[in-house]
Amino acid sequence: MSCRLFNIGNTHVLTAELLPDGTLSDYRAFDTPGFDPEVFSDKDMAVVSVVPAWESHFSSKGAFVLNWKSCSPVLSLSEMGTPETVGADRIANSAALISTGKTPALCIDFGTAITFEYVDSDRKLRGGAILPGRQLLRKSLNDYTAKLPLIPLSDQLLSVPGKNTVEAMRIGTDTGAVGAVREILGQFRVLQPDLRLVFCGGDSAFFAPLFPEAEVYGADFTLKGLAHAFRVCCEHK
Repeated sequence: MSCRLFNIGNTHVLTAELLPDGTLSDYRAFDTPGFDPEVFSDKDMAVVSVVPAWESHFSSKGAFVLNWKSCSPVLSLSEMGTPETVGADRIANSAALISTGKTPALCIDFGTAITFEYVDSDRKLRGGAILPGRQLLRKSLNDYTAKLPLIPLSDQLLSVPGKNTVEAMRIGTDTGAVGAVREILGQFRVLQPDLRLVFCGGDSAFFAPLFPEAEVYGADFTLKGLAHAFRVCCEHK
């Protein structure tokens, strides 16, 4: 079964074609504010969205929408106190953990936010963590101060001390994000020592060299989870 897949984030939309053999092709990316789904309206569609308006739009078009209700054939949310609040992107990442390798596993998705998804060996989402991504940290300093500039992302992790305001901001936001990831990951490893670690998301390339044990996937990891969920759910109809 072929299908057009959509991963709709707060900033970008990534879409790909799911072919009958299970592979993905024809990747395309859009800015979320200017996205026009009517370009693909002639195809069967499956969607994971963190934007409620787009989730409603695709539901009205008869698309398969991955959420806390539709994921049960793939992933159990029985350990989550309020499953209805679990983001669809986190559900898709959890499904991708199951489809790409062994569990227990932890996915860290480096996007606008940095999200952690922990899936146990029984295919249950046990929980995770959420913190601001590097760009969001930078933007908050610019938004809530009078003089601090909005600085672009950079690939290099600077060492202390920062010699000027921009360097100091880079150290604070970048090293702060890395330190937060290390601390949270360390707590997960106490909980589950033999944890498989997966990185994905648009900013994963910055973090990956600092965590060589991680399996690094591209921006399509969430789409892989959506594809797996779509196939399994279709089989259970």
